[in-house]
Amino acid sequence: MNDENLNIFKKGNYILMNAAFITDGVIALQQLSKVQLKYNKRDTDTVVNEIRDSIVSKYLGYELINVEKHGFDAKKLKSDEYLEVKQCSASSSSWGATFNDTNLEKAEAFKDTKLTLALAVWNDATDLLFICFGQNFNIGLYLEDRIKNRPDGSRSTQTISFSQLISKYNFNIFIPNSKSKDDVINLISINNKNLNFIDKIRI
Repeated sequence: MNDENLNIFKKGNYILMNAAFITDGVIALQQLSKVQLKYNKRDTDTVVNEIRDSIVSKYLGYELINVEKHGFDAKKLKSDEYLEVKQCSASSSSWGATFNDTNLEKAEAFKDTKLTLALAVWNDATDLLFICFGQNFNIGLYLEDRIKNRPDGSRSTQTISFSQLISKYNFNIFIPNSKSKDDVINLISINNKNLNFIDKIRI
């Protein structure tokens, strides 16, 4: 195939760089760098995820955060309860919990009542809008089925939409005190074309 015919070269939206954006961005990253140095956490993606996971976990009552790559994101201090946190931007075209490189052991864990799944929806880097969370045996079954029946050679990636978490898996919504219920419901209405699940939202 001629390189000129590759569709991937037609994707993207290339614009001139914004010098002010770069300058402001560097200043913000320098503040993050100070935190990384103070706590000896050098991997930038990891430290951002840990901060966000910690915020979500604390709201939901989990005191222990996992600082290793493997395992779940958080655990309760005095009980054998675990939390898996997925992150989502409110500006995304679709909201959902994405599972990367899921294996059968992890799928089995989602059948267990000890494990809760949380989808955190953020307005920006630090502005948490709400958390969709819950536990459902059928999530484990869904992941297991997708793993077993994925095409040969494909990556094991699955996504469960926000609307499915509410309507199919009976998840609840937690709203921080800084947000209002009406504002969150309005945001959900704007960002989800299928609103058949709205009356099932439990806050």
